[in-house]
Amino acid sequence: MGIDSSIIDLYLVIFDWAHFRRTKGAIKLHLILDHVGTTRSRDGYPPSFPVITEGKVADVKIAKQLKFDPGTIRTN
Repeated sequence: MGIDSSIIDLYLVIFDWAHFRRTKGAIKLHLILDHVGTTRSRDGYPPSFPVITEGKVADVKIAKQLKFDPGTIRTN
């Protein structure tokens, strides 16, 4: 399994709850990618689970909150 994320910029004047930087708003879309048991498509591995957070949340924080199968290696 792997985690990949993308920051999605938001207009802070409209989305005032989405503070990311002083003048920017954003959310982060974290995708859990399952590399085992799936066939890799032409575009990569399909996501198995999405998590949406505020833009400042790190992937490792999300990984610590998830329950993984026995034998899964988690690194920081």
